[in-house]
Amino acid sequence: MEKLILPNGLEVSNVALGAMNFGTTTSKEDAFAVLDAYIDMGGNFIDTSNNYAHWQGTGDESETLLGEYFESRKCRDKIVLATKVGFDRHGEGQGLRKEQIEYWIDESLRKLKTDYIDLYYAHTDDITTPLEETMEAFHSLVEKGKVRHLGGSNYDTWRFAEANSVAKTPFTVMQQWFTYLQAKGDVAPQYIFNEYTTRERLRYLEAKNIPLVAYSCLAKGGYEVPERLPEELVAGTRLETLKNMAKEKGVTASALAVAWMVNLHRCDGFPRVIPLFGSSNVEHFVSNLKGAEISLTDEELKLLNNA
Repeated sequence: MEKLILPNGLEVSNVALGAMNFGTTTSKEDAFAVLDAYIDMGGNFIDTSNNYAHWQGTGDESETLLGEYFESRKCRDKIVLATKVGFDRHGEGQGLRKEQIEYWIDESLRKLKTDYIDLYYAHTDDITTPLEETMEAFHSLVEKGKVRHLGGSNYDTWRFAEANSVAKTPFTVMQQWFTYLQAKGDVAPQYIFNEYTTRERLRYLEAKNIPLVAYSCLAKGGYEVPERLPEELVAGTRLETLKNMAKEKGVTASALAVAWMVNLHRCDGFPRVIPLFGSSNVEHFVSNLKGAEISLTDEELKLLNNA
């Protein structure tokens, strides 16, 4: 798997492993198998949160399982570890106030059995707390060595930019909803800032040399199982184009969607995109992960972009 050196200096694989369901709907055995396969294929960029997956459990499961994995495999120093703070978990944890950030970083470090986080995300914007307070609290974590770099997830583009304008340590990575299919313009997201990544946002990221980590990038399995395709996405000709090209190449549509994202930075108006996904099934995960090894021609990218 190709390694990228991000503008902030982190060296990461070109696909990130999402650990959202590890320890809840994905068993410890299955999670360890997926983690082993990912690392064996050259992956090193693992993503979790302090509230995963609270809708299935307490919200401690994913970080706790990863801590057990790092301890078991003695591999923490080989991993670029990302976690998050700011979303609700059973009535606690919501917001980006100074005391919230300071409390939850220590909880995450304890569960993950580590003394630093490589990339710490504000999980979603908090419009009730001044940006200056939030960014100063994050900066303090960097100064203390608890966090190496910062990212912002689920921010409006202008709010992300304003946060960076007041920051001593800025957000250097954005995480947002993005996939090959486009979203319907009249469908509001479940949470106010979980907006689909638009062309305007992509142009901003390219101009600022900020990579996009793309969550929900495989459309909840909808590229393979039509019934799972989110209703917020437009299928039609674009989906048919993806499936037809995937069939010609002898790969799954999901793998080709991954290939499209990792090749997209070669096109004008697009930043580096790092697909983020996980699975409870090793075979499915490896099949999708192989998309990172597919090199698309300029003509193929143009065909996919213009569908």
